Amino acid sequence: MASQTKMYRTSRIIEHDLTVPLPKCMYPLKNIHSKDTGKEMAQERPDHVSTCDRTPAISDQVKQFLKNNQHVEGMADLLTKQEKILKQLQELRGQIESIKVDLKVDPTKTSNPTLNTPITNKQVIGDISDIVVNADPLYPPYSLEIVQKLIHNTINLRVTCHVHSSVSELPENARALEETLSNYQHEDKLPDLHVRLIWKNVGVDAEFVVTRYTLRGEVNLLRYVGRVVPSLLSYDSDPDSVEIDSILDMCYLFTRTKTKTERSGYVTALGKLLGKDWIAHRGTVSVADLAAYSAVRQHFKQNEMPAKLTKWFEMVGTVNMLRHKV
Repeated sequence: MASQTKMYRTSRIIEHDLTVPLPKCMYPLKNIHSKDTGKEMAQERPDHVSTCDRTPAISDQVKQFLKNNQHVEGMADLLTKQEKILKQLQELRGQIESIKVDLKVDPTKTSNPTLNTPITNKQVIGDISDIVVNADPLYPPYSLEIVQKLIHNTINLRVTCHVHSSVSELPENARALEETLSNYQHEDKLPDLHVRLIWKNVGVDAEFVVTRYTLRGEVNLLRYVGRVVPSLLSYDSDPDSVEIDSILDMCYLFTRTKTKTERSGYVTALGKLLGKDWIAHRGTVSVADLAAYSAVRQHFKQNEMPAKLTKWFEMVGTVNMLRHKV
């Protein structure tokens, strides 16, 4: 076995064991980190209170004070009165606990601070802020009209309409929707959710602007509102959630059709899903109804409505007369 190779010696770089001269211009202090410091201070200063000792409770301190001063005139009577008061307080506490048990009051909840607190916009509409919707006048977002009716008892959906420079003139159907949304009668005491509808040449997919992000498609707009606004159009826990998602996807594709043959296929599929007492069976209007209503209305006039969807279309249009869940 080869012997260990020797390395050359190097000079020391750091000397850590040097004696450090202490200054003599200041008075010396004892080492407070020493184990014996506490004992020494207790011996030198009898009135010194160690921070490690547990401070007695106030009641214990009062008792000890009274006992130590029993020789003072009247102190014994004061001690007797204190014992009597403490006993009465203990009995009162027991009575309160028994009342809580009889009333089935949760002991961890002694008060309800929100009882008289007015409901704010944030409590009703969550974290959703004012909405900006860029919609093409050739494809009006008719679902906003139904949403406005659907939540009229909970939220005031206040819509203001504007025209972008890319649009020279609004068609009749866009003007009619604008008038309906702007002139809707609202309740004064309800929270407001403001929507700015901007008519802009964006094509079939409406743009839904949320802070710095943009969602495309009216279907995705409805999905977003359903998730952000509590108990509005939410379908995550709905028994028909799979069917609702399928209808939403179908509506998204339906709006992109370019021929009558393509539209006919989607109308037949929607008729099978929505035409057979869909609303009557559910007892409420879903987000799928709103998406399908807008898609069908964008491509068919009132007198051209497919027979399979006529009854359903009329029910969605009069949603404020239905018994719906908000």
